[in-house]
Amino acid sequence: MALIYLSIGFFYKDKIKQLSEFESRKYDLAAGAVAVALVIFCWFIYTDGNRLYYFDMKPVYYKELISAALIPCAFGMVFARIIYWMEKINWLDGLNRFFALCGQATIPIMFMHIPLNHWKDAFEYGRVMYVVIGIGIPIVFTLIFNKYKAMRKLFGLPKL
Repeated sequence: MALIYLSIGFFYKDKIKQLSEFESRKYDLAAGAVAVALVIFCWFIYTDGNRLYYFDMKPVYYKELISAALIPCAFGMVFARIIYWMEKINWLDGLNRFFALCGQATIPIMFMHIPLNHWKDAFEYGRVMYVVIGIGIPIVFTLIFNKYKAMRKLFGLPKL
C-alpha cells in the first residue's frame, strides 16, 4: 500500500503542486465538495460507535484496495487546498513555519514516535501527550543535531 501512495505522489506531483500553489476557483469548489463528501462519509461510517470502514497500515489491515487509495487521496486534496489558503493568511505564519518544520522532520518523527511512546500505557497518558512526545522530541532532536553531517546521514535529518 505504501508503494501505491509513493507512486501516486511521484506520478501526480505536478497536479499535487498545482493543488497547493495555484489560485483556482475550480480547485476550491472541488475541494469543498470533496470535504463535504468526506464529512458525510465519516459521519455515516462512525455514527453510533460503528466502524464500518477501518484502515491501518501498521498491521497491514485494509479490506478494500480502492477505498484504501481513494479516501486518503481525497483527504490529501482537501488538505492541499487548506494549506494553500493558510499560506495566504499572514497571522498564521508561525503555524505555517511549524508545519513546514514537521514536514521536513518527517523521517525522524516516523522512526522515533513509537519508541518514544513505549511507556504510554505504564504512565497512562493520553493522545495529546502521545502527540506532544512523538512529535516534540523528534523536532527538538532535529533542531539540535541537523547541523552535523553525520547525524543528518545517520538519522535522515534535514539540512535546515
